[in-house]
Amino acid sequence: MTNRFLFELGTEEIPAGMIKPAMEQLESLFASRLQEYRLSWDIIKAWSTPRRLAVLVEGLPDSQEDQEEVITGPPASVAFDEEGHPTRAAGGFAKKQNVSLDALARVSTDKGEYVSVRKLTRGRISPEILSELLPSIISSLNWPKNMYWTESRFRFIRPLRWFTALWNDQVVPFSFEGIDSGRKSRGHRFLGSPEFDIDRAEHYPDMLRDNFVIADPLERKGIITAGLAREAGDLKLVEDEGLLDTVVQLNEFPSVILGEFDRKFLEIPGEVLVTVMRFHQKYFSLSNKDGNLEPYFLTVINTDGDPAGEIRSGHEKVLQARLEDGAFFWKTDQHTRLEDRVKSLEAVLFQEKMGSYLDKTERITGICASLGKEQGGLTAAARLCKADLTTEMVRELTELQGIMGGLYAREEGYPEEVWKAIYEHYQPVTLEDALPGSLNGKLLSLADRLDTLAGCFSIDILPSGSSDPFGLRRQAQGLVLLLKDLRLDFSIEELISTALANFPGNDRESRETTRRLKNFIEQRIQFLLQRDGIAFDVVRAVLSAGCSSVHDVWDRAAALQEIRVEPDFEALAAAFKRSRNILEQGNPAILVREGLLLEEAEKTLYHSFSEIEPVICEMVSKHEYLEALKTIASIRNSVDRFFDEVMVMVEDQDIRNNRMALLRTITERVLSIADISEIAH
Repeated sequence: MTNRFLFELGTEEIPAGMIKPAMEQLESLFASRLQEYRLSWDIIKAWSTPRRLAVLVEGLPDSQEDQEEVITGPPASVAFDEEGHPTRAAGGFAKKQNVSLDALARVSTDKGEYVSVRKLTRGRISPEILSELLPSIISSLNWPKNMYWTESRFRFIRPLRWFTALWNDQVVPFSFEGIDSGRKSRGHRFLGSPEFDIDRAEHYPDMLRDNFVIADPLERKGIITAGLAREAGDLKLVEDEGLLDTVVQLNEFPSVILGEFDRKFLEIPGEVLVTVMRFHQKYFSLSNKDGNLEPYFLTVINTDGDPAGEIRSGHEKVLQARLEDGAFFWKTDQHTRLEDRVKSLEAVLFQEKMGSYLDKTERITGICASLGKEQGGLTAAARLCKADLTTEMVRELTELQGIMGGLYAREEGYPEEVWKAIYEHYQPVTLEDALPGSLNGKLLSLADRLDTLAGCFSIDILPSGSSDPFGLRRQAQGLVLLLKDLRLDFSIEELISTALANFPGNDRESRETTRRLKNFIEQRIQFLLQRDGIAFDVVRAVLSAGCSSVHDVWDRAAALQEIRVEPDFEALAAAFKRSRNILEQGNPAILVREGLLLEEAEKTLYHSFSEIEPVICEMVSKHEYLEALKTIASIRNSVDRFFDEVMVMVEDQDIRNNRMALLRTITERVLSIADISEIAH
């Protein structure tokens, strides 16, 4: 019979965004801890709802396998005297291992002959091990935020309420924070039983379903997706994967209902309607075939339907009030022009040491001017980009900052290059977001992020662990993506220097801040390159050769990734590593003297490289890195012959230096693209 173990951790309602990571973490913890305890398994399946995390493990053995262990003691020369009698050292070792002297044996090792003892450890039964490890698994769960509710001050995301732990049909006993494990679970708060017994571990999902709880979040997602499609009918659902994931974790027994609002609210910008419905009410929006919003919404409710329409009516009333507020804010905000709002930013604090949003606006404007890409309207967009922070709409719906500024600027008649840049300048918010569509939007977003990063690093506000209050990792990732797309001819150091000029500090402090921020940005570059499928050793090779402009790094990485699998290049990379090792022994800054080339192999390499060097230089200047690397790889035979036939480190200093100079010349040319000695073979 297949053994099955069920563990359910019951809590008060967990915030939706924290449930899936915790479920995955719980599954991972079980896998690692079972492995530590030498317990195999066939399947580990994790489930979650707002009030529970659960794991079902199938295929566990009845017990651990017996473990035989050879324990080595003192050297035999110490353990036995010249006549072969045990010494005190042997006696002490035997006593420590709880065996008789007769159990000691001699074993030969690389270090000589030692005394050893062979011990057999009987495997413990699985339920006993599970009882022991469950408390440590619970306490090992990490949450972004925690609370405590008992005198012990144990911290968890929400108060713990029950533990279900079953080995097949038997309770696995343990106690944690005053709660004893058992076989009782809890159903839906309103539709199911307050408490019921789970008779066997494998019956868990079905018994929860009988009590109106769908344990599997993927099943709930399927139910919700089908319900949204059904209720939308001929209308088109405004896709929102993030909202879908949220409602999956908000509901234990979901169903979908259709609601309606007054058509007059369609006069409000669609961005406002969608944001009100999404962020405040967790509603899905609907549009017609032309993409225009319709006065309907879909909501997911945690019950088995709404036959009388009472729930729908309640949702419609709540949304009506929200939309009335939105319409009022949209109208009244426009009584004050954005230009007149700019001076009010002086009263809106960005950060105590970095000043107000008016200070930030002035810094952003200066950075935009230094980028040398004035497209008409960029300065105006920079000056107005934070003005909407003083509007009632953004105070109520902070998710619309920037967007509302763009919409208000459009209503005021600003040209597209101005209002669209304002509208887009917070993009991208996540790695999945699109970049701004306009050049001004990209430049403004770049300047804004650069100012935040430089300012925070200058006053030692740095990300640490899970703490990143200013979202600097996200800001830096967006910065990298923008620089890659814009293909600006600015190095990272130049951009940092431009931004840091707005913050006081002596030369030493500025150099240190530049170093730290550059390293931080390079870490984001490394992360994004690997996210794009670039191998780690390729990333390391490219970054080791320097990281000036971001787009250049991507160009070099793409070329190296493509050519690295070719046999000629693999051999060249190995030779390059050998060359680097030689040059570490001394690298005189001299030019190659052709008259000192004595061996035919070194003459051949010198002439081969001299022919291709100008071609490589031209290719590198045009960012044609793949062709440049192929051209370098074409002299592979000359390089191999050089290392086969020529001794570099000869006694004659002039000849030795000349040969090293030849290697250095070739090495430096390759290093303009990548340090290919980093490529794994």
